[in-house]
Amino acid sequence: MGSIKNGEYSIKELFCTDYRKIIIPDFQRDYCWGNKHYGEKKDINIVAGFIDTLLEEKNKGKTILGKIDVYENPKNHIYLTDGQQRLTTIYLLIGMLYRKASAEQKIELKKCLLSEFEEKDDKEPYLQYSIRESSVFFLRDLVNEFFIGNTDLQVKDIEKQPWHFDEYSLDPTIQSFKEALNTIEDKLKNRKENEIDIFSKFILEDIKIQYHDVSDRKHGEERFVIINTTGKGLTTTENIKPIFLGTVENVCFAEQWEERETFFWKNRIKEKESTADNGVNDFMTWCFQIIEIQEEIDLVKITKRILKDNENEKILFKINDLFEAYKKLLGLIESSKIQKQLNFINGGAVYNIRLLTKDRINEIILPLLLFITEISDEKTDVYQFLRRLRKNYFDKKWEERKQNYTDWRYIIQLIDKSKNIEDLLSFKDVFNFKDIPNVPNNIKNWFNIEEQLKANLKILNEELIEKIEDHQDFMGDLSFFLFKVHKIETEISCADIRKYFDNYKDTIDRIRKKYIEEKPILTNYLRLLLIMNNCNEVGHIRRASWEFEGVLFSLINNRNHLNTEDFKELCSLDNNERILIDFCKNKIFGKAENDEIFKLDEFSTEKFIKGWLILKVVNAENENVCLAFYDGNETGVSAYVDKNSNRLITTEDFSWGNSICGFGVRSGFGSGNYVHYTNNDFWLNPKIIDTPFSEIAFDKKNRTKEQIKKNNEKISELIEIIYNRHELSKNDTEKKVYNDIGSLNLR
Repeated sequence: MGSIKNGEYSIKELFCTDYRKIIIPDFQRDYCWGNKHYGEKKDINIVAGFIDTLLEEKNKGKTILGKIDVYENPKNHIYLTDGQQRLTTIYLLIGMLYRKASAEQKIELKKCLLSEFEEKDDKEPYLQYSIRESSVFFLRDLVNEFFIGNTDLQVKDIEKQPWHFDEYSLDPTIQSFKEALNTIEDKLKNRKENEIDIFSKFILEDIKIQYHDVSDRKHGEERFVIINTTGKGLTTTENIKPIFLGTVENVCFAEQWEERETFFWKNRIKEKESTADNGVNDFMTWCFQIIEIQEEIDLVKITKRILKDNENEKILFKINDLFEAYKKLLGLIESSKIQKQLNFINGGAVYNIRLLTKDRINEIILPLLLFITEISDEKTDVYQFLRRLRKNYFDKKWEERKQNYTDWRYIIQLIDKSKNIEDLLSFKDVFNFKDIPNVPNNIKNWFNIEEQLKANLKILNEELIEKIEDHQDFMGDLSFFLFKVHKIETEISCADIRKYFDNYKDTIDRIRKKYIEEKPILTNYLRLLLIMNNCNEVGHIRRASWEFEGVLFSLINNRNHLNTEDFKELCSLDNNERILIDFCKNKIFGKAENDEIFKLDEFSTEKFIKGWLILKVVNAENENVCLAFYDGNETGVSAYVDKNSNRLITTEDFSWGNSICGFGVRSGFGSGNYVHYTNNDFWLNPKIIDTPFSEIAFDKKNRTKEQIKKNNEKISELIEIIYNRHELSKNDTEKKVYNDIGSLNLR
């Protein structure tokens, strides 16, 4: 059979010709049908479904398998541009059928695996994979050593054979071959020889292929792109590969592309990926985000424009530079210092850069790749730039810092305009930047007064400044110390910064610490000071009933304290326990007086909860204990909006003595949405917030009016302490305990 003309041909007619080669060209993608998890939902075994369909059709006569697009050059060298997955799977099936067929049928099957001439010469099979050399060698050995040679072997034995080399494990096509063979082996097992022969004859003679010659390589590549741009299961990267490589003569670009595919195959996310496609696609997207300075990328559209502008080689050089930078970055993040900064940004360990969120990729990884490419790959330089990127990332994340944030697309331009790390970190020229639609150019704040002051302080005290920057509340932002705690009219020194930070750290860490062994009284008042400054506000609890409200007392889950005058002043004081406690008391009791916290005839949950916490803190001071670090399931100290729902005895009027705060319980799994109080083991423990102040029975049925009266008396004593400490009234007549259940009206 000579050159094939357009038309329908059987598998036997297509393959059984001496000197013919069916070649998968180098611009094609890897064989991937063998992968176990395929399709949009990653739950389709395509080979299994394909074989099942063929088995169902075997008794129905002629079956059209579909069309293949090819070009033939030279004669009998048929290059496949569309249909390689189907034809390759058929070829593997023929090999597996040969192993189980009768002697007579083996003769026919063997003719489709390799020609008589090749069997006596180089033993090259009819099907040739030009995507990479390892695929070519493996397929030749597979046909000769496994299909035709030792038919006693099973697919699982292939990797144990001397002709199976370690490098084959890095070839995605070979891995997919083996997965497909496993599937085929499973489909053919337990089938009798006569069944195999019938099926074999159907495959060779009844399956028809529609053969379409596209004339030459150029048209073949164009046809490949058209098909694969709209074809199912093909990645964008597979579409752009022939566009990039089809018009360049320098073979190094094809080798570099293969290196990237091999790299991303070797470094694929094993729990989620079975091919290199996603890794290559992610990386190419990053490259064009950097090159185009834009967030949303249409790889195929951009690649076609590059082809039209004849910029393939220029862009391929840039892509390879960025790939080298990516590999260097992976090496650099093994450094504990760099890993630490990435962990800050990620809020946890970074196991794979590709698993970072999109905004972290954009804000951190893209600038780092370009920095390593164009400025420096030295660890110290990358580390310093990463620190600056971290601050910029949190400037965007923290609302009060957003005015300092510089969009990553402007940072890309900053890098292009800088000569070295020093030039980049101190860049101030705001002109000649490409405008990004709907994104403000905030370059003026890249090296603002804060950054300038820090740069000067770092000259002699880099370790101290970086230590402060690394605190979880700052992440590079020192404005709290530079402009809020410190008086701006005087020059700041490192001694000042050290004092302020030590005070801050001692204060804030004390608040956050769960188990307090020393200075428990100070800890209580520090937490209470934040509540009285509304750093955590009393209000509705997310996913909870609107019937109650609450506030976090122990936890700090925001930066609101950095904006309060009391906290700024606190950090400038001498770190003396008595001074700090007195400062807190004056501020807290003063606010209690101004807000009439203990006047309950105008009830609100905010006044009630704040008053309750003040009483608890004063009582804990008398007992010399620290209130337990507890905020429920982050619901906080809670009370019902209806004051009467907070009563200890529901038949008695509401009062301070006949009330209690608890912790909110969110709804979920059919329960929740109520205020919970402590159990019998902790009832009346002075460390516990959600318990009365005096001997009130735990069981509701055992509570009495006398117990409520004593509880009111205890609370009156605590409020007396507050009065005496802050002189809330000028004389005793301004303090009044009225009615027989002890409601307190403080004016």
